[in-house]
Amino acid sequence: MEKELREKLNDFLHRREIRSEIKSAVAKGQKSIVVRFEDLLQHDKELARYLLDHPEDFFMEAAKELAGIAESPLQLRVCGLGKENTVEIRNLREIHLEKFIQIEGIVTRASEIRPELVVAAFKCKWCGQLQLIEQTGEILKKPVLCENPNCTQRGGPFELDIENSKFRDWQFLGLQERPEQLGRGRMPRKLDCIVRDDLTEKAVPGNHVEVTGFLQALPERTREGQRKTVFRKVFFINYLDIKHKGVEEIELSEEDEKQIKKLAQDPNLREKLIRSIAPSIYGNEQVKEGILLQLMGCDPVELEDGTRIRGDIHILLIGDPGVAKSAILKWVSEVAPRGLYTSGVKSTAAGLTATAVRDEYTGGWVLEAGALVIADGGIACVDEFEKMDEREANAILESLEQQTISVSKGGIVATLNTRTSVLAAANPKGGRIDKNLPIVQQITIPPVLLSRFDLIFPVRDTPHPEQDEKISAHMISLHRKTVRIKSPVSPDLLRKYIVYAKKHIHPQIKSKEVEEKIKDFYIKLRHRAAQAGDPLPITPRQLESILRLAKANARLRLSEEVTEEDAACAIRLMEYFLKEVGLDVATRKVDIDLILTGQPASQREKIAKFYEIVKKLERMYPEGIPRSEIFEEAKNCGLKLEFVQEFLEEEIRRGYIFIVKQEIRQGKEEIYYARVIKT
Repeated sequence: MEKELREKLNDFLHRREIRSEIKSAVAKGQKSIVVRFEDLLQHDKELARYLLDHPEDFFMEAAKELAGIAESPLQLRVCGLGKENTVEIRNLREIHLEKFIQIEGIVTRASEIRPELVVAAFKCKWCGQLQLIEQTGEILKKPVLCENPNCTQRGGPFELDIENSKFRDWQFLGLQERPEQLGRGRMPRKLDCIVRDDLTEKAVPGNHVEVTGFLQALPERTREGQRKTVFRKVFFINYLDIKHKGVEEIELSEEDEKQIKKLAQDPNLREKLIRSIAPSIYGNEQVKEGILLQLMGCDPVELEDGTRIRGDIHILLIGDPGVAKSAILKWVSEVAPRGLYTSGVKSTAAGLTATAVRDEYTGGWVLEAGALVIADGGIACVDEFEKMDEREANAILESLEQQTISVSKGGIVATLNTRTSVLAAANPKGGRIDKNLPIVQQITIPPVLLSRFDLIFPVRDTPHPEQDEKISAHMISLHRKTVRIKSPVSPDLLRKYIVYAKKHIHPQIKSKEVEEKIKDFYIKLRHRAAQAGDPLPITPRQLESILRLAKANARLRLSEEVTEEDAACAIRLMEYFLKEVGLDVATRKVDIDLILTGQPASQREKIAKFYEIVKKLERMYPEGIPRSEIFEEAKNCGLKLEFVQEFLEEEIRRGYIFIVKQEIRQGKEEIYYARVIKT
């Protein structure tokens, strides 16, 4: 830096407000002060330009000046470079090398804090002379000659004196483009970043950040230690700001707000918004209504004891092939603020949640965020949800209800936020939904995970002449391009409407009438079932879902108060869900345990009868129960032969019952069974 610019920098740092910042930082034991780029620009344009073009030199000089003023080491950090100096990760090119720029993204990886050598102290093994060498770059710089002129062996060897060396905190961060920065079908680009000193441990995976710093090209090496011709990009962060999650950071203009308020006054608002959800897909109005309320959501409830009741709504679509489940998910992920699409078949438990992994850059363990952490504050659309195995399903259980992910691996113990709504789609085991079987028995998703969804919608491909004619006409017009699909509300305006509603509207239940309407529905439903001796049709978990849906419906209208109409809408959707998914086809009654346990009450009664028979016959046949005896006794107890045969095979597969022996008895094969654990 030239003398004239150095004087200008000195003048800037001696300004009254800057000196006040320095004094405050020293008193608090802080390692840096922060100034806005705009202030530097107003002070001297030439100095501001020098920062943009020569950031390393600028900050080295600033550190020297600050050390003189503060009489202790102090770093200068510069924020607020503005849009003209902000570069998207995918647009980083060689022209940005060694330039001071601003970048926005999501933290996807974070390493442990490690000490970085700044000044290395080397001791001559022959004479004990101590020599200090400032370290820059990645390769350790060693002394060539001993500084002691009287040393008899000035060429060394030298050993590193850790005690007299100077270190600083160092951390690796992985940054990725935000979902809203991506175009259709684009893969998110990533960037390796380094933070030091007081910027370490500031960000965790899932944080949306705005950072300033400079880009460097560092050489990659072969296993033999030779440099490659292709270098890797590393961004050295000077300032880091964690942005608000979700819709908070999305700005709306005055014109946007006028349009939103005008739309809210439309008497057909609800119908228009429902028809604006995936408009190219015909029908599925109830599914679209549920998704619309999911996009609105409601505020979480924070209790005095620290417990948090989520406000995000989770929805699962189960359906036949070709009913546009994936298309709906992709549309939602592209239109929703902070939407993200992923597939269960391609995602591991770590890919959906978070894990500690070995990092190629550091060689150590780093915390890596999965899809649900990255979608924090938005909505995660997970296709082919049924493809996940039990371990993966268990991994996201905490995320759905507690909205956090706990990681404990490789010495890293952390809890990350997953405050996101989940819209999932799954296919039935047989390919198509069988109307003669309960829905939950046709999917491989564990009941404990199913119970975390506020709404589950079966999407059936049922032949219906009038409906089929409308769908076929709609599809043909799309392919012939004779009809331009016009959404009643454009995707851009819908997104802004959701942002405004979530930012400014926080509905509450204030009237006794609304409370009584929801309570009456819940209590009467349970009371009728108890009086008739029927299975329970609803539990407190569904009551919570009704409250969330009612608040979301009020938010949809931009109302701060939940009305009876909002409660009626929530109850209607819940009744539809319970009848479609919780219906025991054997008794034609709603049984919530079908969703919670995967088995209807009628099935559990049959199983209980079966095991009563087995216990009774065990006493008569301690060496093994003949199959013919089981069938005979089951017939006397009213159990169908088909059920007994199927259940026996299932229990053998599960390892609860095993075959003791097989023999020919009176010309017929006889099989003898026993239980693994007898109670």
